[in-house]
Amino acid sequence: MSVTPAAPILELRDVRTHFPVERGLLLKKRVGTVKAVDGVSLALARGEVLGLVGESGCGKSTLARTIMGLLPATEGSVWLEGKNITATAPAGEARRALQMVFQDPFASLNPRINVAETLAEPLRVHRLRPAAEIPARVAELAALVGIPARNLSKYPHEFSGGQRQRIAIARALALEPRVIVADEPVSALDVSIQAQILNLLAKLVRELGLSLVFIAHDLSVVKHLSDRVAVMYLGKIVELGRAEDVIERPQHPYTRALVSAVPRPDPDGERARRRIVLAGDPPSPLNPPSGCPFHPRCPHAQDRCKTTVPPLAAFEGREAACIRLGEI
Repeated sequence: MSVTPAAPILELRDVRTHFPVERGLLLKKRVGTVKAVDGVSLALARGEVLGLVGESGCGKSTLARTIMGLLPATEGSVWLEGKNITATAPAGEARRALQMVFQDPFASLNPRINVAETLAEPLRVHRLRPAAEIPARVAELAALVGIPARNLSKYPHEFSGGQRQRIAIARALALEPRVIVADEPVSALDVSIQAQILNLLAKLVRELGLSLVFIAHDLSVVKHLSDRVAVMYLGKIVELGRAEDVIERPQHPYTRALVSAVPRPDPDGERARRRIVLAGDPPSPLNPPSGCPFHPRCPHAQDRCKTTVPPLAAFEGREAACIRLGEI
């Protein structure tokens, strides 16, 4: 008997987020378009951690804000539990089900209110708890992320970076979401603190049944936490598959270059590592190249790569956007 696969909890269908470039003060004239996200299709299963990686400027954060409704999608749609939430910013139940953890908790937390008020505010706004029950729920949220109850009266500036990120995670959990989008939540932290926050996220995903979109530029961090990995370049997904497959056996030339830059912990492995240094800088999303967006920097590019836009194609258990799959 065939089993019907479960519907994804979050799905992106050909999402594009473009920004017009204009000149002039009074009579503004459109002179170009920044294609920050340019046709991304992804699906997130229930309880899954999807890692999203790529160089700075590839569109990861723009995609995160588009998912959240903080930026409007130019084209395409975002579906949450079978409902299209693209037309308007998520509201009500959809807003509660979809929460975000930002990169810099010092910027995302209100410096004028203490931790207790920070965690109580979403409960009051969405009327999830009677007023008498809010203090107990606040203490529960703080304990869930490892913040002692005695610190609830403190303000954000009185905490370390790792503690502030724990508070930001607790605030995201206050509305009992089913999906969390974490935009480089550990990149601003010390390495030892990064491990603590990663272990906390893994614990919360496991115990609360959360689905997580985890954005980072460090492949070793992504491998530690993610079930699948999507590699993004110039607003497009160029490789997608199981974390182990993508990181241990990359197929796209860009993914190979990213993986080759990751230091190895053992001396013998580090000496054997062969770094792939890409020529030039990433092209501007204001004027992307024709054909394959990676061809100006690809060491394996041919003339046909300059004119053919490669789709994501299945290859050896994952998907990759390269017309030379199996040849290189």
